[in-house]
Amino acid sequence: MQLLRLEMKGFKSFADKTVVSFSPGMTGIVGPNGSGKSNITDAIRWVLGESNVRHLRGQKAEDIIFSGTEARRPHNTAEVNLIFDNSDGTLGKELAEVVITRRMYRNGESEFQINKRNCRLKDIHLLLADTGLGKDSMAIIGQNRIDAILNSKPEERRLIFEDVAGISRFKMNKEDAIRRINSTDRNMERLDDVMSTLGDQLVELEAKANVTREYNTLSQDKRSYDGAIAFHEYKTADRLFTRQENENLSYLREQEELETSLDTIQETYKTTQNELQSFRETHRSMEDEYATLQGKLGELTGQIEVARLKEANMVEELKGGEEQLRTWKEELKVKAQQYDCDLTSLKDQESNLTSIGQDVKQAESNLQSTRDSLSQVKANLDGMRIAEQHAHERHIRVVRELEEARHQLARAEELETQKKDDAQRLKATLQDIKQSVEETQGQLEAQQQVVSKVEEALEIARQSLQQLEDTRRQKNQELVEVQRTLQAKEGRLELLHSWEELHEGYLEGTKNVLQAKETWSSHIRGAIGDVFTVEEKFLVAIETALGGAIHQVITETAKIASEAVQYLKRTQGGRVTFLPMDMVRGKRLDHKALTSPYVLGLGVDCIQFDTQYTGVFNQLLGRTLIVDTLDHGLALQKEYHQQLRIVTLTGEQLQPGGALTGGATKRKKVSILSRKEEQDTLQQDIHVLRDTAQVLQQTLQGLDKEIEALTLSGKGLRQTYEQEELQLRSLQQEQQRSQGEQINLSGMVQTYHEEVQKVQDKQITLGENIKRLADELSQLENREGHQEQVTALVAREQTLQDLEREQNEELQEVRLRWEQSRLLLEQSKKELAQLEQYIKDKEVNIASLDRRLSQLGEDVIRLGCEPALALESEKQAIEKRVAAIGEARKGGQEKVRTWELQLSQLQEERNQQEQRQRIVQKKLVDLQEGLTKYQLQGEQALEQLGALGYTKQEAQNIQLGGSVHEWKQQQANLAKQIESLGAINPNAIVEYEEAKEKLAFYHAQKEDLVIAKEQLEGVIAEIDGAMSEQLQGVLTEIREKFQHVFSQLFGGGTAQIVVSNPELILESGIDFYIQPPGKKRQQLSLLSGGERALTVIALLFALLDYRPAPFCVLDEVDAALDDANVERFSQYLHNLGNATQFIVVTHRKRTMESAHVLQGVTMVERGVSRLLTVAFDEVKENDDYGI
Repeated sequence: MQLLRLEMKGFKSFADKTVVSFSPGMTGIVGPNGSGKSNITDAIRWVLGESNVRHLRGQKAEDIIFSGTEARRPHNTAEVNLIFDNSDGTLGKELAEVVITRRMYRNGESEFQINKRNCRLKDIHLLLADTGLGKDSMAIIGQNRIDAILNSKPEERRLIFEDVAGISRFKMNKEDAIRRINSTDRNMERLDDVMSTLGDQLVELEAKANVTREYNTLSQDKRSYDGAIAFHEYKTADRLFTRQENENLSYLREQEELETSLDTIQETYKTTQNELQSFRETHRSMEDEYATLQGKLGELTGQIEVARLKEANMVEELKGGEEQLRTWKEELKVKAQQYDCDLTSLKDQESNLTSIGQDVKQAESNLQSTRDSLSQVKANLDGMRIAEQHAHERHIRVVRELEEARHQLARAEELETQKKDDAQRLKATLQDIKQSVEETQGQLEAQQQVVSKVEEALEIARQSLQQLEDTRRQKNQELVEVQRTLQAKEGRLELLHSWEELHEGYLEGTKNVLQAKETWSSHIRGAIGDVFTVEEKFLVAIETALGGAIHQVITETAKIASEAVQYLKRTQGGRVTFLPMDMVRGKRLDHKALTSPYVLGLGVDCIQFDTQYTGVFNQLLGRTLIVDTLDHGLALQKEYHQQLRIVTLTGEQLQPGGALTGGATKRKKVSILSRKEEQDTLQQDIHVLRDTAQVLQQTLQGLDKEIEALTLSGKGLRQTYEQEELQLRSLQQEQQRSQGEQINLSGMVQTYHEEVQKVQDKQITLGENIKRLADELSQLENREGHQEQVTALVAREQTLQDLEREQNEELQEVRLRWEQSRLLLEQSKKELAQLEQYIKDKEVNIASLDRRLSQLGEDVIRLGCEPALALESEKQAIEKRVAAIGEARKGGQEKVRTWELQLSQLQEERNQQEQRQRIVQKKLVDLQEGLTKYQLQGEQALEQLGALGYTKQEAQNIQLGGSVHEWKQQQANLAKQIESLGAINPNAIVEYEEAKEKLAFYHAQKEDLVIAKEQLEGVIAEIDGAMSEQLQGVLTEIREKFQHVFSQLFGGGTAQIVVSNPELILESGIDFYIQPPGKKRQQLSLLSGGERALTVIALLFALLDYRPAPFCVLDEVDAALDDANVERFSQYLHNLGNATQFIVVTHRKRTMESAHVLQGVTMVERGVSRLLTVAFDEVKENDDYGI
């Protein structure tokens, strides 16, 4: 692995894309101060992950982006690519080249890439973790880095050796393990909190579950009482509903009779009322005539009096009207004369207003003409001023452009001369490199054949080793699985044994008897479940057939059973059924059903036991038939008239008499019988697993021996391959370096020719521009007469402005006169119109008064001729008719009184009938309310029964003792008990069980976390041990190398590396004790500046000697050395160049002479760095160095 090239664009002073190619050996970076040499070091440090801008000699992040110059705009992006040759597979075997890219934008965003694929900075650190490269590694050393090492604490210096020892990846794994332990601790803390909370909740949930169980019991009892009471209420409501319905029918019939009687009375009442109404209408016309005559008689009397009074009033009104008429005619004559006068004056005012209006139009026309002339003059003047300003600005620009063009022409001529000289030197260097490439090619082809043969042999060995390792991993995995299964089964078997010893699964009484330590205990033969075995096929059937009998205990005699019973009574140990062997003598069933093909046998025949227990098992299972299926069992039971006791293989049970028991329940633990079966199976499985594990262990031992032998063989081949590959890589690097230089030089020669041509073209263009700009400048300087035209226009503008002001004042004066005349004319017109209207109104009033006086004269004459005797005669005739009508009125009034008496009697009878009808209707309403009430009560009772889950038939069948009153008392008592329980959670029982399961699950999870933490702590201990051992070995070797390099660079002396705490080397500090030749032994910090710098350089060389890095950047580290030390430093650096690429930034001539290639950095354009690769021989010939 080596560094091929560095590509920069927009990074600090490298504005253009710049490619720095690195050849094997030592590359020198030279150039004047401030030219940008150290920017190359900063670019390498930045792309490797440096994030502290101060370490890159900046103040803020965007300082690394090209900030622009006077001639160039700032860039928005900085990008650096670092390209490695990965043909040796150091960075993975996928690609021959690895490109690490870092890109940053001016808005602060940044990107990292590996081979053009986006990645994280962490991925780059992982990729380079074991290569000795990184932003803080010793691969990049500057003067500030040396000071940092000198001034660092002993603990900080240890990090340098850790990086060299290659334990960075181990530290990352350790940190990851520590983070996982911390995460495990946090999870355990959270789990403890959850378990603590859940434990507290469990107590509360258990109490709530007990309350819920009690509530369910009380609710069930209350449901029975509620159902019985609701059914009683239903029957009571139904009975009362029937009674009310009968009463309702009786009152409905009475209501119909009352309605018929009322209809008859109403008809009679209407007939009488109609007769009375008809007579009253006839009598009413006579009354109307009587009233009319009386009114007319009074009217005639009044008319006579009014006629006489009216005649006197009209004579008086006629005299006054004639006097008023004479007065109005005189006023009208005066107003007519005034109107004629005002009309003549109005015509004169109109004529004057027209004359003034013509004056206004003339003044406006003159003013507009003046304003048009003034606008034209202003437009001309503004145009000339703008043109003058543009010409002035153009003159300044032309002068500036002309000077710039002349300056660029001079620079172009200098650049042309320089490019031609550079191109000539590069041609000579290119010829030498071509000859070197041809010589290296032959050596490279021969070496490639040797490497290919060794690589083929190594690949065959590697594949064989891989196959063996895969086989070993597979067998080891199988062994681990077998051991894990074996351990689980052994644990399960041990658990079953402990259950058997503790008699788990039996009832409390049975366990107490079996565990008792009494004198009679030796005569207890055991529980039923312990004295027989059964095949798995019959396991369910036998468990079902035995039922609770499996907990019964066998004793030798009845006396022993009696003593055991007394023991249980004395200790309150529970109840047990005992089977004394001297009394229990069961008999087997002898029935023809045993010959049925469905019958598998009697239950006693399906188990195995000692013959001494024959009587006991005949008693328990001797009369139970075992059949295969339920259908066959039902058929058999039907055939023999439900006389048999039958059990199926799946656990259904058919009792004599026809009862059938079946179904399934969840099993919460292993049953007593299946436990025995499981123990036998586990013992067999454990035996097989132990044999399998032994065979796998023997196979693994054989594979380990084969792998060891093949590994030794592979190491020999690897060493041979590495030696040949190293030689091949050296030739390839030499070839690539030469070819790269050849390509670079060829490109540079071509580039120089193209640049010379561009410079020449630019000179021609600049010459043409200079001539054009000189002609334009001459034209601009020869502009005359322009100012005189501007002065004349300014004078003309002032004259027109004065004229405009005078004409405007004249116009305002004329407009004021016209407005005054117009207002006076309007006022005169208004007054004339008012006078004219007054004359018209007065003429109308005179005509109206004249007509009124004529009418009054006619009325006076007419009233004076009307005869008064006619009115008196008509009055007498009316008085006679009034007297006749008065006699007829007296007979009609007697008839009306008779009819009114009949109507009153009918009304009284109708009122009595209606009163009774209202009573009946009220009773019907009450009865209807009762019917609705009892119907609703019945429906509510039925709804209550439905809500309780009862039908009427089921409710009728409820049997409860006592009276209904006692039922209600018991119902109230149950309700109070339920109410006293408080709020009930119906899911409390389920929640309690779920909480118990959760708590058990969390306990298991915590155990897993504890195991995981112990495993992680073991991993950390292994990592610490490996890192300590590796770091100790590295320190031992580097001590020797440091002493060797120090003595060479200083010409003697001693240098020691001391660990402050060897017992805890991973936490210890590291210090240096130095004794230069002829001086005493002292710490590094007490040396002079040059001695300290050379000591750090010696340490660097020792580190590189131990573990050569792919490349090493030294940025002016030789600045503090004198000439003698620089000589030794350069020579040693040159010798190490065969194993490590060195990139040295220096000003020292002796260091430059040791370099294989020199890369010159200069600034042809101010603020922009450029790169020039120069052959070493040319530099050596130039004693006066400068680029």
